[in-house]
Amino acid sequence: MSASSTLIKRILAFVNHGWKPYNREPSKKVYDKIDCPNLGAKGTKKPLWFVREDMLACVTCNRPCVLSQPKDFYLPLPLKFQQNKSYHLNPKELITHKALLRIDEAAYCLNVSDRLIYDWIAEGKLRKTKIIPVRIPSEDVAALMREIE
Repeated sequence: MSASSTLIKRILAFVNHGWKPYNREPSKKVYDKIDCPNLGAKGTKKPLWFVREDMLACVTCNRPCVLSQPKDFYLPLPLKFQQNKSYHLNPKELITHKALLRIDEAAYCLNVSDRLIYDWIAEGKLRKTKIIPVRIPSEDVAALMREIE
C-alpha cells in the first residue's frame, strides 16, 4: 500500500470518528514538546492536524501524536463545507443537538440536494413544520439516514 493511500485511509478514519481538520498552524513549541521527527526534515510534508473537542492529533506520519488539552494551539476556525455553508458538527452530532433542522441541514445530513429534501417532503418521507421557515424534525432525518445506510 502506498504512503498516500495509507494517509488517505488514516484521514477518513479520523473524519468518520468526528474529528475535523485543524486549519491553523500550531506554535513551534508544540513540535519541540512532541519531538516531531518530521519537522524540518527534507522532503517532508506539512503536518496535518485534526481536532475533536479538546484533543488534537497529527496524522502525517505513522507515529501517533495525540494531545489532550494542549497549550500553544490556537482556537480552531470554522471550516467551510459544501455550497460555502459552514457546518461545525458532523451529521450525527447535528441530529443529536438539534430537534428541528433547516432544509440545507437535512440535505447535509443525508448527503443529498435541497431539492430532493423538498421532494421527500412532498412524497411524505419527511415531515415539515407548519410554520415558515420550514423545519424538519431531526428524528425523521435520523430514520431516513438509517434507511439509506
